[in-house]
Amino acid sequence: MRTRLAVAGLVAVGVLLMANPLYLPVPVGEPDPAYTHTVQPVESGSPVAGVDAPDEGSDTGVVDYADLDPEARAAFDRALETEGGFGVEDPDERVDSLSYPTDPTLGDGLLVVAYEGERYEFWTRTVEREPGPVVAQRIAVQPVAFLAGFFAVLAAVGLGARTRLDRT
Repeated sequence: MRTRLAVAGLVAVGVLLMANPLYLPVPVGEPDPAYTHTVQPVESGSPVAGVDAPDEGSDTGVVDYADLDPEARAAFDRALETEGGFGVEDPDERVDSLSYPTDPTLGDGLLVVAYEGERYEFWTRTVEREPGPVVAQRIAVQPVAFLAGFFAVLAAVGLGARTRLDRT
């Protein structure tokens, strides 16, 4: 009877630990926002993140580089020069004339900029990063808890098998 209870307890604990992605990580604090700026060439007619670029013959929604305010031009230049763009963490470092939505759409976080005869997508967005303790839970706590649960279930199987063999 004690063995059955131990096996059942080990299985229950093991399953709970293995199911930890359902209840971990526990949110700790508010997300840490970053504000990103990326520039990439527009490929005619190809959708970009679900938003269609303007047609080749149409200037609808296209902003000329010279029409950007100086801060926006500086951000565009920096993002164009930097592989993968750049980000800032301080809200005061954002460009006032640009919007930073979490889901950019054409005209709101996504500008098509005409620059030196080419068209570029200029993306500005807010990215909410998880706080450090949540990242630590994902990297350390979740895998360790899963392994502990797996070994608890293995121990339950071993204990049950040993008990069954002892009876025979």
